[in-house]
Amino acid sequence: MAWRGAAIIGLIVVLGRLATGCGGTDTQAASPRPVAEEESERTVLPEGSRCEQVVPPEVLAAGSADPNCTPHVESVEADANQDGHLDIRRVYLLPCPTMLGEDVRPLILCREADINFDGRKDVFRHFREGQPVMEEQDWNFDGVIDARLFFSDGDPVSYAVDRDGNGTFEMQVLLQNGNVRRVKIDVVGDDHYDIYETYEPSPGTSTPRLISIGYDLTGDGSMDRLITAAEPEEEPAETPAAAPGEE
Repeated sequence: MAWRGAAIIGLIVVLGRLATGCGGTDTQAASPRPVAEEESERTVLPEGSRCEQVVPPEVLAAGSADPNCTPHVESVEADANQDGHLDIRRVYLLPCPTMLGEDVRPLILCREADINFDGRKDVFRHFREGQPVMEEQDWNFDGVIDARLFFSDGDPVSYAVDRDGNGTFEMQVLLQNGNVRRVKIDVVGDDHYDIYETYEPSPGTSTPRLISIGYDLTGDGSMDRLITAAEPEEEPAETPAAAPGEE
């Protein structure tokens, strides 16, 4: 059991590092620098990009107080390490004045970054109304997404993790106040979680403490065995209270 617990703790450390991999904040978007018209309207995205330059449908449906204005998007790219390659790309929405007279400052739609400077983007954060909603992460820099981080009201609430690179997210990491609360793992690969781990903050350290492990031995979606850190003997299974973001 100890080896698997160590692996989970190692994963949690990686999650924390990659969550801030892009660097900076975009919730208060600055005005993007002017770009050429052909640049702002291009349909061919940079290689490896997952940030599309598309005006959200709800923005188009909102209407405008200015009949001569059309909402559009622009991208801003930067060379973070000054090596001649563009490592960071941000896509902004430039809306029109609405019928309700709402603020029309530029809003961030998407941000992507090449965090190991190999020429391919690795972290992609998507926004809605200026707040992050989801981030895709390529941990081993092979061009395949390994994890997705989900947000609620701008705060991270859960991870979905593809542990073996097969395109299926077999692990879910639930967060509470930025701390790991629960880890659920589909070991069999049948789209049902087989292992449920519950954690609590450990005073004086950033590493959470494992307090219980539950097992679904029959594959029916409910725990059949629960083992706690305080009492290693088997106990009747009890379903823990739902963590934020958990259904």
